[in-house]
Amino acid sequence: MSNSELIYGALKLMVCGMGVVFCFLLIKSAHLDNDIMIGAMNLTTRILAPFAGLLDKAEPEKKAPKAPGDDAELAAVAAVVVEMETK
Repeated sequence: MSNSELIYGALKLMVCGMGVVFCFLLIKSAHLDNDIMIGAMNLTTRILAPFAGLLDKAEPEKKAPKAPGDDAELAAVAAVVVEMETK
């Protein structure tokens, strides 16, 4: 795909999304019941549910094991900072 095709597709998607938001705002400003918005969200959930597995879930970051000397080193640095601040 060329860059112009990608930009055109992005613009179409943006206009569609802004149109949906605008419709929701019109419904809200007309003081209609929120059931319309909730129903639309539930319908969207049902439509998109089969595609939920297509996206890869990010793996949680593994924390590095804590070295035994980290606490003592941190305490020493804190003590030096406090000593420098009090001078």
